[in-house]
Amino acid sequence: MAAAGLWYFSLLLDPRDPPEGMRRGARLLSGIIVIVSNILLGSLTTLKEIALYGATDQGAGLTPLTDETVGGYTIWVPSSMIMIVAIVLVFNGWNRSEERRWNARHALMRQSNSAALEFPETAEELRLKVTRPNRDLGRTLGLAAFSMFAIVMVTAITVASLG
Repeated sequence: MAAAGLWYFSLLLDPRDPPEGMRRGARLLSGIIVIVSNILLGSLTTLKEIALYGATDQGAGLTPLTDETVGGYTIWVPSSMIMIVAIVLVFNGWNRSEERRWNARHALMRQSNSAALEFPETAEELRLKVTRPNRDLGRTLGLAAFSMFAIVMVTAITVASLG
């Protein structure tokens, strides 16, 4: 598990730009999917009212249900916080990538005339270029926040109605 986690975070936080590294949007969506699964698994394990695993070490002084609740919080809270930090680092890496590309624009524009179209000269050109990608990113982030909220609420309602 540790090796898989190290491999995943090495891909997620890779400073290389595409095509050598993963696309920035794919990294962001990957982090969001992982945090949603952590929330789902952690909330299910934390909020249930019956013990799923009967075998626990009685030397720790915890009942099976308490042990599973502590495990659920461990899955839910710390891992979600780590993923939030990773998502922030992905955003920072995305910003650094855009800054590197912007700072290298003069060298890129000397290579071909079509490369000059990549870099807007006026505010209106910039608005035309970034309106759709910014709208799509905003919708994706809004949908991700809504899905996390919905998963937690549906899980809590389901666990409360079963218990």
